[in-house]
Amino acid sequence: MWWLILPVAVYSAGLLILWRILARRREAVVPDNAYAATVSVVVAARNEENHIANLLGRLVRQDYPDEFLEIIVVNDNSTDRTPILVSEFIDSLRNKPGPRMRLIYNPFSGKKRAVRYGIEKAAGNIILTTDADCVVGPGWVRSHASWYRARPTGRVKTDGDSPAGTTPADDNQLTDAATVPDADIVLASVYHEAAGGFWPQFGVFEFSALQAITEATAVAGFPVMCNAANMSFRREVYLRYSGELREDLPSGDDMFLLEAVMRGGGAAMHDGRSTAAVETAGAVTAAALLRQRARWASKALHLRGAPVITLATATAACNAAVTAAAVASCFSAAYLPVVAAMYGIKAIPDFLLISREMKKRGNRIRVMQFIGSGLLYPFYFLVVWVMSRFPSSRKFRGK
Repeated sequence: MWWLILPVAVYSAGLLILWRILARRREAVVPDNAYAATVSVVVAARNEENHIANLLGRLVRQDYPDEFLEIIVVNDNSTDRTPILVSEFIDSLRNKPGPRMRLIYNPFSGKKRAVRYGIEKAAGNIILTTDADCVVGPGWVRSHASWYRARPTGRVKTDGDSPAGTTPADDNQLTDAATVPDADIVLASVYHEAAGGFWPQFGVFEFSALQAITEATAVAGFPVMCNAANMSFRREVYLRYSGELREDLPSGDDMFLLEAVMRGGGAAMHDGRSTAAVETAGAVTAAALLRQRARWASKALHLRGAPVITLATATAACNAAVTAAAVASCFSAAYLPVVAAMYGIKAIPDFLLISREMKKRGNRIRVMQFIGSGLLYPFYFLVVWVMSRFPSSRKFRGK
């Protein structure tokens, strides 16, 4: 039975390497663009009457030039007052300064097609996506846009002639193309609101770990995850790879796009600054959490990137080993030392990654809840894995 520790040790060692990458990372220093990129924020909204006005209010107060920003809300066949509220919001700002705002209607079915339709109708060179129930800060657009360059050659003076699709931001500013980042796709953090109760906190722990792994793997150059609630990309890159986004599947276009960009040799970067982060509410019940995670896991079956497959295999092997040992210990106390060792080995990198991620938001791990979550997680993982293979068990309206 002691051999079951091997997959746990390998998995934990990998997480410790990722934690070390994050521990050595410093706050990104990304200079403002010498050119103001045109940005289109695309939000697909279905029955979001309780959230959409708050998001729109934050989007129109972005610290970004109004003339270079547009906001597109795609009504995804809502049956509540969502499109009415968006129309009223747009009308209230019609004679006031601000970015261009548009409400369009998804002629297809599903959020995935709604997002694509919005991107096809967008005028910006950079697409920035989020969800209707997210909260963004005033520097959100600027933080994302700063990673994209006009891709000049050599040292360029912005003295009037701008590259296609850009506008001079400062006629006297110089940009050294060799020293600034140049992204095809930018990932950024998504935080879940901390709520009372075991299951909401369990979800926060798990999601914090996923966000930490997202950041670490992106910094290391082999990103394995992303979240459409907070990512941006060049519009031409999206259109170039749109045929690889698996229209036959109801979700997952964010991950399929990331994989396509990496296969094509593109540049994926992670903005770890607080200005680039968004916040959203997490699932509050066990059933909602399971269905949501099962839907996320279902698209992993169709991903082909080596880093994704490696991480998925290591995670599955680790949790299967812990579960097997825990079940065996119910029949024989001789297995208890093995189980204790496995949980202890696994808990170290989990704690380091989760605590680092939560600390960014000024939160701390509650030790007893963390221990309880750690004991439950291997069984939870296997339930999610099983549910991900049965579409009827994961039907859930959410992200």
